Amino acid sequence: METSLGKLQRLVDKQSKQIIELKDKLNKEQEKNKNLNKQIDYYKDHINEMVEKAIQKQIIPILEENKKLKEENERLKRILNNDSNTTGIPTSKTPIGKEKRIPNSRKETNKSKGGQPGHKKSKLERFNDNEITDTYIHEITNNHCSCGGTLIVIGKKEKDEFEIDIRLKKIRHEFMEYECSCCHKKINVPIPNNLKEDNQYGPKAQAMALALVNEGYVSFHRTKELISGFTNNEMNMSEGFIAKLQKRCFDKLSDFDKELHKKILSQKILHWDDTAISIDKKQSCLRFYGTEKLAYYKAHNKKDKVGLDEDGILSFLPSDCVVIHDHNIVNYNDEYIFTNAECCVHLIRDLNKLNDVLPREWIKELIDLLVTTNNKRKEYINQSIMYFDQEVTDKVIEKYDEILKQAHEINRKDFNNYYGNEEKKLIRRLEKYKDNYLLWVLHFDVPFSNNLSERSLRSSKTKMKVSGQFSNIQNAEYFARIKSYIETCKRNDINIYDALCKLINGEPYKIEDMKID
Repeated sequence: METSLGKLQRLVDKQSKQIIELKDKLNKEQEKNKNLNKQIDYYKDHINEMVEKAIQKQIIPILEENKKLKEENERLKRILNNDSNTTGIPTSKTPIGKEKRIPNSRKETNKSKGGQPGHKKSKLERFNDNEITDTYIHEITNNHCSCGGTLIVIGKKEKDEFEIDIRLKKIRHEFMEYECSCCHKKINVPIPNNLKEDNQYGPKAQAMALALVNEGYVSFHRTKELISGFTNNEMNMSEGFIAKLQKRCFDKLSDFDKELHKKILSQKILHWDDTAISIDKKQSCLRFYGTEKLAYYKAHNKKDKVGLDEDGILSFLPSDCVVIHDHNIVNYNDEYIFTNAECCVHLIRDLNKLNDVLPREWIKELIDLLVTTNNKRKEYINQSIMYFDQEVTDKVIEKYDEILKQAHEINRKDFNNYYGNEEKKLIRRLEKYKDNYLLWVLHFDVPFSNNLSERSLRSSKTKMKVSGQFSNIQNAEYFARIKSYIETCKRNDINIYDALCKLINGEPYKIEDMKID
């Protein structure tokens, strides 16, 4: 039987074992506590750094998103700032609430609007007696005075008036038939082709329709309505007839088109530009080539070099021909040998556009150099002096180079994250095409701007707004050729209505009749 001493010994051993285990556990907890204290000390020493890293980790995506939003905001602000002074946007498209800026060269004065004191009043002059076509006499119906006496005419006051009286004519042409009394041979007066139907519209009526469509830019439907209204609803010209009329006139102008094309190729100074039009709901192109006396229009489905080559103008121009354009890069390809001249008015727009979002002193200096030099050139021309002295041209070119050198330094030292690349591109463009931008300084016959082309194409925008798109490329080509004829006649002081009547009769004006140099 186990003694009490043995039991006590086992208990002691068990307790000793537990003590050892507790000591080990205590040591582990102390070591763990020691590590925790180290971590606490580390966190205390690095708490700010860790907080900063955590914040940066969360804020970097927000900062990147904010940067993108700023860039987008700047881009949209720039679009809103676009107007006719910085781009080719017409003044009619000025956004609501924004001041309309109509570009002109006049300086603002404090004078009131309208006629100025001392200026001769502009008014219609009285007709000569031999010009009077109608006379209306205005009399008093009761020729007795209130006192009972009789009113006697002692004089008169005359007032003249311009008036238009549209009178519809219904003409019947009678072509006599004859028979010889001897041989009984029948002879008839020949009927011309324009009277081959039982009834048809006369040349003046057709000319009116052509004028409304191609000069008034009225749609076929509204042209029909207008003519019907002018004639008290008696002449109802169908839209189909107007469409056929366009085609017939296009064909009748085939020889004129060839003559005009040949004349364009003989010019020493030539303007050209193109603009977007709509054909069958797609963006297409109307192109202009011309001078102050010539206007040649061509329509194409696409705005590309293929269309340019189809026109047969640029690829056939000689090296001594100067072509003014709005920085059309296609003009500088190796297939063309003519001399390029850049439009400085469009350059000033580009400079103003950049200056609106990235104000730079060099931009103002360059614009001032161009405008001042051009004004000085105008003074010389008014005095019949057709060139600058070598000293003047050297100073202009030297100043131009200095401004671009300054621009490079500013762009490099103060590079703008949003518009720096655009500024650099414009500077490089000014360097690369320096001779083309300053050609007008050396040769006074070279225009300062290509605004002639812009004015010549502006009417196409009116056409799009008034009568909408062209249904197909053929209709656009009809319009372009007829427009070439009308505009060239206008530039040579030929009455449009008279020109269109001759066209209807198959005898349009010829280029040689206009005696253009």
